[in-house]
Amino acid sequence: MILYVFSEPHTDNELPNVRKIFQSEQRIQKIDFLLRNPDYLCHELLEKAKSNISLQPEIKAIVKDIFASKEPIFKRLEMERFFFGAYEDIDDVIAFLKGIGFIDFSSKRRADLKTTIEKKYYITQYAIDKFENEIESLSSIQWYLNRCNLIKKYFGDLSGSQLRISQYQIDEYKNTSYNEYIGSINGIVSSEFYNLYSETL
Repeated sequence: MILYVFSEPHTDNELPNVRKIFQSEQRIQKIDFLLRNPDYLCHELLEKAKSNISLQPEIKAIVKDIFASKEPIFKRLEMERFFFGAYEDIDDVIAFLKGIGFIDFSSKRRADLKTTIEKKYYITQYAIDKFENEIESLSSIQWYLNRCNLIKKYFGDLSGSQLRISQYQIDEYKNTSYNEYIGSINGIVSSEFYNLYSETL
């Protein structure tokens, strides 16, 4: 779903069935973190509201709804802290998506041949047809689809590196030890909300 929602139109003569492209695994990981941690998403939204007065009313409503629905408790799915922030191994998922014809992908290695860089994910017409004609209407995924679209609306133009830098501004995230789960920041979000709107969550 992340690959579908956040990818851009793309054509490639060498991959005639490809219609969209998504660049960088880091971007997948950082978007996934916001999807799986509604409290951190609210923190990012509040930061955006602080710098853009015109967005404050709509962001206020979004954050209040997320906390009223207790999403930071019931929708939270923890991620571990890795070398460059939140991370989960997605190699098996990518292999599965390629195996069923939903995507293709490419990558390069640095000169030391140890580090993989410039990962690109290509979404096929088959995947688009399946998603739009069958998967998209499933009731069980509507929350996730709506949340992906919300994240895209406010942060869809940011690269993986930009999202990582933003997330590292939060002490709980930054100070989590390697291979430990990144903890909740519900209290911090509640405090930031009150400071901005003079209301409690």
